[in-house]
Amino acid sequence: MSRTQAEAPSNFPHWVALGSLAFVLWLFFSNTVPAFRERSALNALGADLAGLRSQYDAAIQEARLGLGPNAHFDLQALLVAIDQKGFTPYELCLAYPERTPPPAHHDEGEGVLPNPPEVR
Repeated sequence: MSRTQAEAPSNFPHWVALGSLAFVLWLFFSNTVPAFRERSALNALGADLAGLRSQYDAAIQEARLGLGPNAHFDLQALLVAIDQKGFTPYELCLAYPERTPPPAHHDEGEGVLPNPPEVR
């Protein structure tokens, strides 16, 4: 069964194929472009976290060796002193919570500072 000259070839299958191709390309790029952006953001976040971790590791190493700006603090002696009082660091923080200083009350004519908080 061959076509006769009277029948003109239809362009419908070509338009359907082109439309389907355009739809598939739109789906592909609409899903992959945000994924690439998210991936690059996650990579940047991972690099930031790795940098922070290396800084924290260096700070911990400095504290263990007694180097750096906080060399005058002896963390082991502090833990021993807390233990001698019969507390863990957590129990010590619960027993002696930090006090917030009272709001400064300052009259313009007076140069008097407020009373310091009491010490237990």
